[in-house]
Amino acid sequence: MTVHRSHSHGHELEGAYNFRDLGGLRAGPDLRIRPGALFRSDTLQALTPADVEHLAETLALELVVDLRIGAEAVEQGRGPLATRPVSYLNAPLRDLPVSDLPAREQSLFFYREHLSSPASPLATVIRVLCAMAGRPTLLHCAAGKDRTGLVTAMTLRLLGVDDDDIVADYLRSGPNMVRVVERFRSWPRYRDHMATVPSEVYQAQEYTIRGFLAILDRDHGGASGWAEQRGIGPAELDRLRDGLLLPAGR
Repeated sequence: MTVHRSHSHGHELEGAYNFRDLGGLRAGPDLRIRPGALFRSDTLQALTPADVEHLAETLALELVVDLRIGAEAVEQGRGPLATRPVSYLNAPLRDLPVSDLPAREQSLFFYREHLSSPASPLATVIRVLCAMAGRPTLLHCAAGKDRTGLVTAMTLRLLGVDDDDIVADYLRSGPNMVRVVERFRSWPRYRDHMATVPSEVYQAQEYTIRGFLAILDRDHGGASGWAEQRGIGPAELDRLRDGLLLPAGR
């Protein structure tokens, strides 16, 4: 099966290492995701002035959805983008808990918990993305891999993106993790977390995203089944698709 990668690689940021535009990903044979409308990233706390200018002015970003837990977001800070009139939502997705489970099981436990727990803000984030669809929105956590990866994969599934393309997008975080991990070694919160979990937790492993998609199908009837369980209706999903999808030729 041919994997269709994003055609909109966009502008790299100096102060964020795992930033990308999801525009260009194919959603079936005739549609693709609108460029310039949905972005994913690692933390924005170390953006340079040029980065801020690019996000606020060139991309005309309207909303940042910060998926870090509340204490983490407060402690680490929003970063210099907070000086610009860009709306901000903290939707705290609980990170991987410290446990004795093997790395593979730890990662899947995180995804499974957010899918099954009614207390998870995941459904709230999806509702917000439905409401904002087509307006420039950025999702981020600390590394931009799993909390951001969870929301991104769910959104891409709801948009009809092929699983191989969802996996390919997740794996694009892999090479970026080298610089992310190096940075985290100088930030106490993340250095301490890295010391307590297997190193694979800070890598982008294919089994993680494939496992998530399998759990979504097996336990929740796919993305649309999960959305229905969470009270996200057809009108909201239509708005998501109408706002984020374009004919493939455009």
